[in-house]
Amino acid sequence: MNRIFIFCAFLILLVCSTSINAQNKVTVVPSIQRYIGDVSELDRTKFFNMHATWGEGEITDDEYEFYTEELNAGFGRGFWGPFSVAKSKAKGVVGVYPEDEASIISQGNGQKNYTQSLSTWWRHSNRQIVTEHPGNVVRWSIDKEKAATWSAQYFKHFFTNEDRPLWFEPMNEPFVHAGDADFSAEQPDDQKMRERMAEWFGAIGKKFDETPELENVNVIGYSSAWPSVELWDFEHWNTRMKMFMDVAGDHMDAFATHLYDGINVTGADSKRSGSNSEAILDLIETYSYTKWGAVKPHAISEFGGIEKGFGDDYSDIRSVQSIKSINHILFNLLDRENNLLIAIPFIGSKATWHITEANNYQPYGSVLWRPKELGVPLSASTEWIFTPRVHFFELWQEVKGKRVQISANNPDIQTQAFVDKDKLYVALSNLDENSLVVDLDQFEGQEEVTSVRIKSLKIWDDKNPEYKDNTQSTSPSQLTLIPDETVVLEYTFGSTVEFTNSLKNKKYYTSQHLQTISGSLKFNFNDVEIGSNGGTANLRMSIGRKHSKSKKPIVYVNGNQVEVPNNWAGGDQANRDDFFGMISIPVPFEYLKEENEVSIQFSDSEGRVSSVVLEIGVYEKAVAVAVGIVDAEEYGISIYPTLIDEGWMKVIMKENSFDKYELVGINGNVVKSETISRGLSELYISDMPSTKGIYIVRLTGENAVYTQKIVVN
Repeated sequence: MNRIFIFCAFLILLVCSTSINAQNKVTVVPSIQRYIGDVSELDRTKFFNMHATWGEGEITDDEYEFYTEELNAGFGRGFWGPFSVAKSKAKGVVGVYPEDEASIISQGNGQKNYTQSLSTWWRHSNRQIVTEHPGNVVRWSIDKEKAATWSAQYFKHFFTNEDRPLWFEPMNEPFVHAGDADFSAEQPDDQKMRERMAEWFGAIGKKFDETPELENVNVIGYSSAWPSVELWDFEHWNTRMKMFMDVAGDHMDAFATHLYDGINVTGADSKRSGSNSEAILDLIETYSYTKWGAVKPHAISEFGGIEKGFGDDYSDIRSVQSIKSINHILFNLLDRENNLLIAIPFIGSKATWHITEANNYQPYGSVLWRPKELGVPLSASTEWIFTPRVHFFELWQEVKGKRVQISANNPDIQTQAFVDKDKLYVALSNLDENSLVVDLDQFEGQEEVTSVRIKSLKIWDDKNPEYKDNTQSTSPSQLTLIPDETVVLEYTFGSTVEFTNSLKNKKYYTSQHLQTISGSLKFNFNDVEIGSNGGTANLRMSIGRKHSKSKKPIVYVNGNQVEVPNNWAGGDQANRDDFFGMISIPVPFEYLKEENEVSIQFSDSEGRVSSVVLEIGVYEKAVAVAVGIVDAEEYGISIYPTLIDEGWMKVIMKENSFDKYELVGINGNVVKSETISRGLSELYISDMPSTKGIYIVRLTGENAVYTQKIVVN
């Protein structure tokens, strides 16, 4: 079989219709395999799941097979565990546990025999989070050690090695319930109750660590429902997640967080999609690194969107709103696969418990299946159909393979790309509040494309969603993405796409975090492996500040100033008390060294830099620097000569495209820097360096960067 080799970038040009007519670009390089840490292959079982368990009898065998085989998705999370079992055996009393081991073993054997006798046993799996409502678990005065011992015995004896769940989340969203009557009767101080809950997590995790039979069970927590960590000058962080990590973190296998757009239980109407969720997870990772010298994984045991303004009754329009958020947050999580155990989008099964007279016989809002006829008792429901939440699984059902290099110059364009044999999957999602007109340029190897499958999901607030799945024989020349739209393109080539290089991404952390903004702040990144073949780099700067404060500091990397963008992923967060988000700052790779110092100085004070993470990608083989982010012809760029013999060089470009010219040595030092005046279309450089070698010409503008290699002879 003939194999195709793709040597140049696959450029997708996205032209954005905004007031400034800015040009947005996505660059995909199918021949460069991308790694996140040591992970390249997409593990679908971590991301494409239902918030339900394999054993749910209300899911028929046909429905189960279609969901797992056709939609290529899994499970799951369920509310039943050792404390619910103990409460049921104690006739509703919390804190009474079986203690006789022989009796526990006997009860466990009975439970295993019962489970294996069920008609659903053939589906059994260990991919499940066991969790419980905090009211069924904890009280101020109950002995946490006895509770930990019982929970370990339950997991040890009530499951086989085949179906013992991989994750135990002892309580679901406990901290927002710390003031509930179940707890305040004994402990009216909410913070003390939260600390006691954290102690329980720690005791349970420690007991599991000490039980060899449970070495594959991961204890996770605290399942934060309301991770507005920036509130009260980050006192929310100090009294919730930081406190939890300090008290229980030594014995946690992962830190569980719930990410929702909207209001989840309490708090402001927040949109965590984009920069906010990035900043939350970056702070957790940074503090993990600070405490343990390594990043403990995440477990995103719920994520999605909370709908409002659609009335009490079920509607397909209301149901599908969450999929906008699920897709956006998924793009964030996909780039953390190496530090993620599991992610569960909040999509349930049928939730028949909700279809009652008290609820007007309406389905629960998050379900995947609903009765075809709404508003009737279950006994009158004869047919079940998919809700539009099925479109999430349909969009992504074929996507698989190894990651390949992809980047965008607009953070509101979310991107992912994978190659599997003769398939290239490109996923795009629009975080912008405006529609994007998308022009798809030709790319090398296009003649080998035999078909392009295009899936798209448009979701509106006032009408039913539009899901399309079309296949055509030629590559599309243009797409339009409305706000929150997600598109998956599947290119099929005539033969296998071969990798000719790799890009290995790694994040570097510093213990300096939650720095009060005042004067120049310093952050150090040591033992950075930059290799000798070049790469990519960016600073992930997360800040929490009042909206009136600057979000664009002056930033230096090893003494070299870098441009801070005016844009970040997602909206301006104007409906929140404070801005809290991650702003990605591109860093020229040549600025980096093994030991690095970053300085950040704002023009004003107050607020905090919550975390700064240096993310770099190192190429396995050198990549010729010919064209940067922008296209030379499009910007009218001509640089000559590129082999410098006589000490001069001329740069021609379109007016008002760039505002800075730099000449960078191969060691990363900026040899010359010059501001480009507005209206200037030609630069004459008469003082080229006398030292022979390779240099890079870099032109930088507000929305464009261009680089080209030259040689001084």
